[in-house]
Amino acid sequence: MEFIKTLFQYKFIRYSLGWVLAALFDLFLLYICTDIIHIYYLYSAMIAFIFSVTFAYLFQKYITFKNFSKKHLSQGSLFFLFQLIGQVLYMSMLRVGVDGLHTYYIMVAILAKWIVFLRNYISNHYFNFKQ
Repeated sequence: MEFIKTLFQYKFIRYSLGWVLAALFDLFLLYICTDIIHIYYLYSAMIAFIFSVTFAYLFQKYITFKNFSKKHLSQGSLFFLFQLIGQVLYMSMLRVGVDGLHTYYIMVAILAKWIVFLRNYISNHYFNFKQ
């Protein structure tokens, strides 16, 4: 138990946990909206993205960075902007890797997700939730 407590003292570990939870939440909402409620899958993806980014923002603000300032509008907007930029980077890397370099899409997706994940962490750590 002491090991886990020590591990969670590190922001990067907490950020990673938040990222995994947000991704699972996103997939869960995508499934519910598409297969249970029967919403068109692209609309379901948008709904899931909005809710998962909201969850991720709250998790990263309060748990990862332990930031309790009341700057919700500015920090939330910046967090959402970082997520959108990350999504554009991810899609661009996917397109270049698959169509341009003819690399297997899963390998490109894994690498691109990690690059975006690290970029988002750095952006939020140094620009959004700095103390």
